[in-house]
Amino acid sequence: MLFAKHIIVGGAVLNRKSRGNNVKAHVALVNPPYPVEAPQAIFIPLGICYLAAVLEEKGYVVDVVDCQTSQPSQQQLQDKFASLNPDIIGVTSATLTYLPALDILKAAKKALPNALTMIGGPHVTVMDQQVFTESPDVDIVVRSEGEQTLLELAGLVSEGNLKGLSDVLGITFRRNEQVYRNSDRPFIIDIDKLPFPAHKHFDVSKYKIMGKTYLPIITSRGCPFQCTFCAGYRMCGRGFRGRSPSKVVDELEWLRDSFGAGIFAFYDDTFTFDANRAMAICDEMQKRKMDLPWDCRTRVDRVSKELLTKLHGTGCQLIHFGVESGSQQMLNLMRKGTTVEQNAQAIAWAKEAGISVAISLVIGYPTETPQMLQQTIDFIYKTKPDYVYMCEAVPYPGTELYEYTKKLGLELNTDWTQYHEQTQVFKNDLLPLSKLEETKKQFYDKYFSPTYYLKKRRQGDYYSQVMARMALNHLVNKYRFSRWAFKQVGKVRSPKVSPGGHSTPSKQQQG
Repeated sequence: MLFAKHIIVGGAVLNRKSRGNNVKAHVALVNPPYPVEAPQAIFIPLGICYLAAVLEEKGYVVDVVDCQTSQPSQQQLQDKFASLNPDIIGVTSATLTYLPALDILKAAKKALPNALTMIGGPHVTVMDQQVFTESPDVDIVVRSEGEQTLLELAGLVSEGNLKGLSDVLGITFRRNEQVYRNSDRPFIIDIDKLPFPAHKHFDVSKYKIMGKTYLPIITSRGCPFQCTFCAGYRMCGRGFRGRSPSKVVDELEWLRDSFGAGIFAFYDDTFTFDANRAMAICDEMQKRKMDLPWDCRTRVDRVSKELLTKLHGTGCQLIHFGVESGSQQMLNLMRKGTTVEQNAQAIAWAKEAGISVAISLVIGYPTETPQMLQQTIDFIYKTKPDYVYMCEAVPYPGTELYEYTKKLGLELNTDWTQYHEQTQVFKNDLLPLSKLEETKKQFYDKYFSPTYYLKKRRQGDYYSQVMARMALNHLVNKYRFSRWAFKQVGKVRSPKVSPGGHSTPSKQQQG
């Protein structure tokens, strides 16, 4: 017997025809694009891959729309949603992609007014109440880890019973013009139980770098550290939850055999947080003869000579350290929990072990001075890392830096599309944007020298070749800019000079 149920949640009217218990909700998940003016770094979104995998494991039909590789227009999105005709449309968002995500849900509501629309990710986890004042097209905000939450929501939609929303932990939703915020959902303790992420929804051939398929893996969740500029704990908590070494290497083999992975990236915030587990993963990789190159991210106070030697012997060619600053005063203010000496020691140990070192820096932090910034530049030249990421301090919502910036009375840019790490979104009179940009340009012009390029080319390993390519791009762009600037100067007629040595007023200049 067919019957229809109508339940109003936000702008959605649930109108599902049920056929006993066999009908499962159809879910569409969307990866939003970056704003056109922002850096376009394209990576497989592991969050969406996990959501899709968990739903499919329970028998739900899932489609994924990747707006980063296809860049569809609003009309194309509407047409896509209309053709898929899902019951649920969910989109993820960081702060930078929040406004594009709202545009996606606007297109979703135009195409399918009765579909249930959801948004998740770090930005809305923190700003969940504001979402409903900024968009009429969002029905539900999924906060923090979304796998179990989305499963429950899909179950309610399948049953045609959204009255049960009040019992779903980890969501904020609108019903009859009222916004309700349910209690937080506990984090998944045993993350080994999660299925492998559903990479099948993405064209992995589009994620090649230097001819090799570069695929990520996450082996743990949660970060117990207190860095003021990071809101990662809002999504995954402060408690460290690691996957078992055997499960980790099972996934590495699967990525290699099913998707042709030629390079692995461990995306954990701190891959070596548990040194014994990291060692065990390496042992398991050696046991199964996983001899492909890989890189990882970790902290300088979570490595040792022994561990770094083990990583290198298992194929680790590049390690990323969050150095952040060469000024101890800045490290203390960021609550990094490390010292300048530890940063230098870890870089030296890694290089001695044969691992290339990339460091990230946070510059332009509130109250930072040009002298403190110079300490960071001096630190780089002293320790000689292989690659440097200079990231301007961004006070993302949910971070201690966000509150600190407001406490100092610094004016924050309210345009979320500017919240990326290559721009300044607040005014720092001690270290203005012009000084930051000048310092960055001078540093990279010197750092990415022809000598650097040739050295990396000669080293021959995969990551050195990538670094050489980056240096070459910088050198070419620098040369092109110099040629353009020279031509512009050539077009401007030099002013005539009066006998006294001063330029004459333009109105006095003749032909």
